[in-house]
Amino acid sequence: MESLSVCLAMDLSAPFQALFPAVDSAVLSVLSESTKPRTGREVARLAKRSQAATQRVLDRLAENGLVLKEKAGRAHVYTLNHSHVAAEPVVALANLRSELFRRLRESFEFWDLPPLHASAFGSAARGDGRLDSDVDIFLVRPKEVDEDDAEWRRQEEGLAELVFGWTGNHAGIAVVGENDLDRLRRDHPAILDSIRADGLLLAGIPTRRLLGRVQ
Repeated sequence: MESLSVCLAMDLSAPFQALFPAVDSAVLSVLSESTKPRTGREVARLAKRSQAATQRVLDRLAENGLVLKEKAGRAHVYTLNHSHVAAEPVVALANLRSELFRRLRESFEFWDLPPLHASAFGSAARGDGRLDSDVDIFLVRPKEVDEDDAEWRRQEEGLAELVFGWTGNHAGIAVVGENDLDRLRRDHPAILDSIRADGLLLAGIPTRRLLGRVQ
């Protein structure tokens, strides 16, 4: 199996942390993903932060209009103010992982030598990475494309550069040739279990169908 690594700096599991303090980041993540008003206690639980720290952030965001605060019985509930001029970029930050995968799928449409299969796997696909986590991508090179093909290599390198440019993170690109799929089945490396469990299709043959061919 071939591998290629290139370069780091966005936590895809908590994208707000690039711009906001940790508690603010966690609170904004919860509110941007919520489809209903949340009490301060609920926000604190989902954000995995103390209630006191969460409440301070909620009060400050409410004072600035980014969060709406409403009375609900004895408690108050909070929602992201989608009319606020900052709401759109806040939601965009919350959806950074989806935007990354959308861009990756689009990039494969321009490959002159398209992969038989491409998928994201590992922490980026699961959404539980860290600041220094790679964006792991699994590629299956078609049997008619030689391992040392210059154009294929250029495409791999270009993909790594795109990932770094979009996220600041290393691209961990694992490549296997179509002719090596049987060996992959026999050796059953850990990467195979990760792709089965977490793989997100980016291009080519669907993951389940591909893995069915190598089980």
